[in-house]
Amino acid sequence: MKLSIKLTLLLFFVASFSMLNAENYNIKDFGAVADGKTLNTKAIQKAIDACAQNGGGQVVIPSGIFMSGTIKLKDNVAIYLEPSAVLLGSPEYEDYEWEPYGVKGGSKRRSLIHGRELKNVAVLGRGTVDGNGGHKNFQGKSPFNGIDGGLRPFPISIANSTNVKIQDITIKDGAFWDMKIDVCNNVFIDGVTVRSRIVANNDGMDIVDCSNVVIANCDVDAGDDGICLKSNTTIGVKNVTITNCIIKSESNAIKLGVASRGGFENITISNCALYDTRLSGIALEMVEGGIMDRIAISNITMHNVNGSIFMKSGRKKGYSPTIFRNVIVSNVVADGIGCWRPDTSVYYHKKEHDQRIGITITGQADCIVENVTLSDIHLQFAGGGTAADAKRPFKDSKADGYPEYNNFGITPAYGINCQYVKNIRFNNVVLDYIEKDVRPAMFFQESENVTLNAIYAKVSDETKAYVRFINQQGAFILNCKPVSGKAPFCSFEENAKNITIQNNDFSSIKGAYVKSEEISVKSIKMINNQ
Repeated sequence: MKLSIKLTLLLFFVASFSMLNAENYNIKDFGAVADGKTLNTKAIQKAIDACAQNGGGQVVIPSGIFMSGTIKLKDNVAIYLEPSAVLLGSPEYEDYEWEPYGVKGGSKRRSLIHGRELKNVAVLGRGTVDGNGGHKNFQGKSPFNGIDGGLRPFPISIANSTNVKIQDITIKDGAFWDMKIDVCNNVFIDGVTVRSRIVANNDGMDIVDCSNVVIANCDVDAGDDGICLKSNTTIGVKNVTITNCIIKSESNAIKLGVASRGGFENITISNCALYDTRLSGIALEMVEGGIMDRIAISNITMHNVNGSIFMKSGRKKGYSPTIFRNVIVSNVVADGIGCWRPDTSVYYHKKEHDQRIGITITGQADCIVENVTLSDIHLQFAGGGTAADAKRPFKDSKADGYPEYNNFGITPAYGINCQYVKNIRFNNVVLDYIEKDVRPAMFFQESENVTLNAIYAKVSDETKAYVRFINQQGAFILNCKPVSGKAPFCSFEENAKNITIQNNDFSSIKGAYVKSEEISVKSIKMINNQ
């Protein structure tokens, strides 16, 4: 299925760009100078304009360093960077034009390569687009906050366009987000390398309110989110495939949100290796209205990714409730969750959060996370939690603010923590830790219809229960065989209804469950357990 989608898109773009092979326009023929100092904006723009006037083709940036301000793409034009070519962003603000982006009437931004309301445009080749973000003009007093984002240019910004192709290039040291694709249809990003950890807000790729998007075979090392899907309007993000990517990030590796007004539908994320990431590997964040529906995530590895998986449904102040449903996560292997530490030898780095924060899947009372399945998941956490940590309240410190995996602080379970979830299933899940941890492996609060099937979890002899439930409405626990421990498998507190515990082998542990006195034994059915 994925191969056929990619092949179809490749054939589509071959057809779309067939006219580009007709003629090349070398920017040197229009007066460009490759000394890294001469401002070549006019010369490059002349080459682009001539190419467009003659029906389209390739504008070639040859070997050398060509400094430029804003250059504007035109219909049926591809910029082709030769392998040793560098398009270097000017360090001077006045060399960049203010251009609108996104929907009409929206804000204006600066960019090095700019395109708007176009068709059949591309940036190709093995060369480099260098945003020059390390220049002092783009650096603020605090490297972690930077200067006004409106002043800093994007290396590439394309908006309101159809048939957009970015392939094989390297993007380096953006002064802001490295690539912004906004309200576009039919977008193909393939084989792109991002090396941008020079200033705050160095997102690798931001795909905003786009549809029919393929991101494949990319290698991203970003100072902020690696690949980020956003929705600033009711248009939303639809029909996106992210596959075969390698990502490292000072924030989240792959994120949907926080901007979510139109939401995200029909999104697949597969075959990605995520590593050395400060926040979450996969972050699904719905807090600004909109709907998240039909999300499939599979075949993901993570190493030293602190938040691992984070799902949040809620509402920031001033926004309507969100809808969050129908998410499948399968075949995930992650180790060193919580073990990420900053590389203090480099100028730009951020501080890590507490290693005792586990995975969080949470909604709010009016924004439930619904119909989620996690299957074939192997997770290793840093651990180190105490008995006092196990008693911590599970509460969002920024329920109406910006969502991050650490907003709940140290979690009551070392592994998976859920709140305000409905119809959530865990199948064949393995949970482990490095340092001794006396917290439960899993925690559920204010949740409805939870299925735990074939759960293996490491726990300490001092742990009160493998799985802790508070105010649980419906649970089905089956096919679990904990191998050792002095704790019961489940703990039910405050309220529990419609609980079924079936086909489990509890012969090696203390028992099936303990409960609060106020919970009736009739609420918990025991069927065919050892």
